[in-house]
Amino acid sequence: MLQNFPSKGLNLPKVSSSFINISRSEQPSKPSTFGNVHVFDLSKSSPNGIKPLSEKYINDTLKQLGAALDSIFNDKPISTSLEVLYRGVEAICRSERQLSLAAELKMRMKAHVEVDLLQKELLPSAKAHGSLHMVEKVGNAWLQWSKQLKIIQSLFVYLDRSYLQAVPGEKSIWNLGVDELFRKIILGNTDISSELTSSLLKYFKLNRSGKPFDRELVKTTIHMLSTLGAYFDEFHLEFINSTQKFYSKLAEEMASSLNTGDYLKAASKYLTFESDQAKEFDFDRKTKAETAEVTRQSLIFQTIDFIIGNGFEQFVEDDDIESLSLLYSLFAQVDGLDVTVKAWSDYIRSEGFTFVQDPSRDQEMVKSLLKFKAKLDKILEQAFKNDVKFHNALRESFESFINKRQNVPAERIAKYIDELMKIGNRQMEDTEMDDRLERVLVLFRFIQGKDTFEAFYKKDLAKRLLLNKSASDDAEAKMLQRLKVECGTGFTKKLNGMFKDMAISKDMMRAFKESKHATDHNVELSVNVLSQAEWPTYPDVPVILPPTMNSILEDFSNYYHSQHKGRRLFWRHSLDHCTIRADFPKGKKELGLSLFQTVVVLKFNNIPDGGYLSYEEIKAETGLVDHELQRTLQSLACGKIRILSKEPKGRDVNPGDRFKVNLKLDERAYRLRINQIQLKESAQENKQTHEEVKRDRQFEIQACITRIMKARKQLTHTELVQQVIEQTKNRGVVEMSDIKKNIDKLIEKDYIERDGASKGYIYLA
Repeated sequence: MLQNFPSKGLNLPKVSSSFINISRSEQPSKPSTFGNVHVFDLSKSSPNGIKPLSEKYINDTLKQLGAALDSIFNDKPISTSLEVLYRGVEAICRSERQLSLAAELKMRMKAHVEVDLLQKELLPSAKAHGSLHMVEKVGNAWLQWSKQLKIIQSLFVYLDRSYLQAVPGEKSIWNLGVDELFRKIILGNTDISSELTSSLLKYFKLNRSGKPFDRELVKTTIHMLSTLGAYFDEFHLEFINSTQKFYSKLAEEMASSLNTGDYLKAASKYLTFESDQAKEFDFDRKTKAETAEVTRQSLIFQTIDFIIGNGFEQFVEDDDIESLSLLYSLFAQVDGLDVTVKAWSDYIRSEGFTFVQDPSRDQEMVKSLLKFKAKLDKILEQAFKNDVKFHNALRESFESFINKRQNVPAERIAKYIDELMKIGNRQMEDTEMDDRLERVLVLFRFIQGKDTFEAFYKKDLAKRLLLNKSASDDAEAKMLQRLKVECGTGFTKKLNGMFKDMAISKDMMRAFKESKHATDHNVELSVNVLSQAEWPTYPDVPVILPPTMNSILEDFSNYYHSQHKGRRLFWRHSLDHCTIRADFPKGKKELGLSLFQTVVVLKFNNIPDGGYLSYEEIKAETGLVDHELQRTLQSLACGKIRILSKEPKGRDVNPGDRFKVNLKLDERAYRLRINQIQLKESAQENKQTHEEVKRDRQFEIQACITRIMKARKQLTHTELVQQVIEQTKNRGVVEMSDIKKNIDKLIEKDYIERDGASKGYIYLA
């Protein structure tokens, strides 16, 4: 069979006859016709299959073959019939003269390559350094030689198969022409090879700058190098080096002239360009991989610090998903995500700390953190593909900054949930309520001071239940279930007890109203009977109640003691609230007041219209202490809805002030709520709650130390401290000084003793 040769870019001359395809194992035994060519069985010319040849025939044949080679080398038509030439080669080979024929053919081919191609055509161009013509010259020479080589191979196919391919050490005509001649003589010339490589690199430089050139010629040259086995020697390494230099320089130029977002887009564009270029010019797989690598290293890896330092924070700040996604994609290709994760973490810590460190922003702290977290979650999902490294960094960063200001974030989260749960949010859809509670619980998981959260949540829940300000029992129950999942049953045990007390109180009030103890006082009473262990402690504020109120409360006390022998009932009026009807000159109103507000307002029933009561008179008749009276009068006379008028005018209430009913009250609504003072937490209440948390934390530390020592019996000081910190971290941050102080207290109480030998402690059973 004729050997297959690359025909890419070759234009072979048309010949009048088809070449003959002869197999080694099978030769024609009788004349057969292939197109216009007749094949004769020469093996029957003599007994041994060899036809005697005259010297004249041999010389004539050699002359014809020589003339044919001259025509081939000069790209001219062959004057002798191709059939005659083929039969002549076969005849010479059959007459045992193939060795001399092969030697003559090799000499002619070598002379043509050395003289005609190398010396006459290529070397003069090689001396013109810096031009692009070397690719064109070598490429055209290769195309020309490939075409000539295929014709020669076709004419000498019998010699090629019967001798050159059959004898060890000999090379076929194609391999001889490609490897021994063109590669070693042409590409083996250092002037030509260096200029060819330089010329090729200039073409690719033109390509990177977007300038036009003969792309097919360059493709042919790359293919030639691959065919000759010179691709890696002549092209690969130089191309990789030039690519690295080009993009290193380009990176510096772009970094100084482009903003970070545009830089990333340009870098991505060039990476795509190099990939497309490698496919178009059919680079070797190794070249494709190394080109992509040096391009990424030059444009991305070497500029990581520049990109992070000059753009990352702004991308996050602007919620620039496109740039962050591109940054993530590019950095992932150069193992640069660890740097990005650190920048991500640093940004979250820095920005998040601004939300929790400023006391003036406490009211908006949770809303700001939720908005911040939603923004980061969006970036994490859309730009960072929910990468677990970024997810962990976000969680750790939140835990870090949110606990820098101890207890306050826990308190604000409890207050935020309280606002969601209040009656003012009844307009909210259930799904929206669930979503907002779920998102705020994410923040709750980050905080370490869960005991602080528990204390404030418990007090706020109590107010919601006692003042009937809860949005719905269903919402409250769902929230308790969430807290149970997060913190365990111990966390919600007392909270569940509060709901149980409220349910029992409702049943108790129904029974009271049906009992003989309920008398007609023209006052509707509702009492909540609370278990002291389940509810926050409330101060016993002294107040002088109107006789009617005292009478009905006495009725309930009699009923309660009749049902529960031996129990004691204490009235806590600080959270009592009342609804009264008032007749103002501009219309009747229904006022929602606290008990203390009600007691004050009722004192004006016996005062003529426009008459005044002094601060001292009100204090004497109500029995309220100064801070409660001032707070109550301020809510009535200095709030948005002013039931009373004060002289002198001002925001503060002081002894000596005088008060009267505001006869000019002109509110459109019939029902007016003035008792918001009960819902608001005073500074004193806030301080008291924090003190309770601190006190309870000391008891928890002592209990924890006791549990640990009881289990371990003997521990060093360091081991004990580490275990206490580990077991109490979810309840709140424990100071080292607090641990040491409580160890000393337990030693005083003889729970543990010091071990002088190990400088530790021993448990005393």
